[in-house]
Amino acid sequence: MKKFLNISLLTLVALASLSLGSCKNEVDEIFDEDAVARLEKAQAEYTNILTSNGGKWQMEYYANSKEPGYVYLMTFNKNGSVTISGKNKWISTAQGGVQGTVAYGSQTSLWEVVTDNGPVLSFNSFNKYFHLFADPEDIPSMSEEETDETGYGHEGDYEFDLMKYSNDTLYITGKKYGIDMIMTRVDANVDDEVYMNEVVAMADSFFHAKIPYVYINLPNDTRWIVKNGASSILKMFREGADEISTAEEHNVIITHDGLSFMEPITLDGYTIRNFIRQADGSLLCRDDNQTTMTADHLSTVFSTTTLKWRMDADKVGGTYTDLMASFANELNAYNKSKFVFAQIDYLPASSTFEIIFNVKKGATTYKPTFYMKIVPVSETQVKFEIQQEGNAAGQLYRQKCPSMEAIVQAMASHIYDIQANSLLAPVNLKLLENGSSANYLYWIIQ
Repeated sequence: MKKFLNISLLTLVALASLSLGSCKNEVDEIFDEDAVARLEKAQAEYTNILTSNGGKWQMEYYANSKEPGYVYLMTFNKNGSVTISGKNKWISTAQGGVQGTVAYGSQTSLWEVVTDNGPVLSFNSFNKYFHLFADPEDIPSMSEEETDETGYGHEGDYEFDLMKYSNDTLYITGKKYGIDMIMTRVDANVDDEVYMNEVVAMADSFFHAKIPYVYINLPNDTRWIVKNGASSILKMFREGADEISTAEEHNVIITHDGLSFMEPITLDGYTIRNFIRQADGSLLCRDDNQTTMTADHLSTVFSTTTLKWRMDADKVGGTYTDLMASFANELNAYNKSKFVFAQIDYLPASSTFEIIFNVKKGATTYKPTFYMKIVPVSETQVKFEIQQEGNAAGQLYRQKCPSMEAIVQAMASHIYDIQANSLLAPVNLKLLENGSSANYLYWIIQ
């Protein structure tokens, strides 16, 4: 039986070979024709998608996994030209600018959708503001440990496999290095430079050099500390964990509307990637609509010992407006001096804060000072506790200028509700007397 089966199989194979041989050319032509037709159809469809409705797109571009992403605006024209605009530090370098600064650049070059194993978006003529990431030359560096990247440069792509189109979004993959990216349709009337300026401003509103940490707040009430936000290479570790042994690094891109990680990441079982800026300045994860990104609690930010705050006397409200006006009149009546500003500093030696009223007479500045503690009451509330009478200048001026004394006593008499310009970069804080919307102080980070 085994022999019979073997012979039968050989016979079938031989017959099949003869049959296939007789119609091989015909079959190949049919399948080739179908494949070519499908590719040509996809080529035409993607060309139409890219050029329709004004042809303007935002590309979230990543050169590699070690650098942040960069936003580009691209306007595709049916004549085969494309205008590419961006604003980043590498464009500044290409223009001969100072390293580390950002600059806007826009240039028109050529593009087309070509066919390979599938449709491919090719930027097939040199654009100095985009192809710089694919240039194999050495990358200029500000670091002391210079690395020679000659021969590969940033290792960025300039051709992209067109994977899918859905809801005005194109999903693309770098043809050579395989990084997944997205392109999103933008209104054709958008001004490229204005748009890119808004992207840079968005980045500045997210991370501030003087706010050392921000936090990813997960739905299970755990927090992940985020450092180095301004670099867009986020160093992250769970709050309470050892930074050295557990920290992860993830590169992100700041877009016109929020922030996205290059790839989905999982923290404590929650997978996150895309965040949208909220009205209060925080970031909300649109993948689960629960995870947020904020700075620390506002009471913690205001009472942090590493920060200094300056009062903006022009933005105080209610009784403080009247007190500041009276203080200015009293200074003038006493010795023709003028109030300059008030500031809050921390004194490590005594573990107290000081509020300093800088007063100027001629070329001389006097600093009446009072000592206090800033005590968090809740996540968004603080109170002041006066510790001592103050320095010699403080004791003198509190006698000559009762309104200054009244300001300090008012500060010590209330719990303050804190409002911030942004929950992610709270550098401007409004302290309202609890229960009052009229009486408030306004503090700016120095």
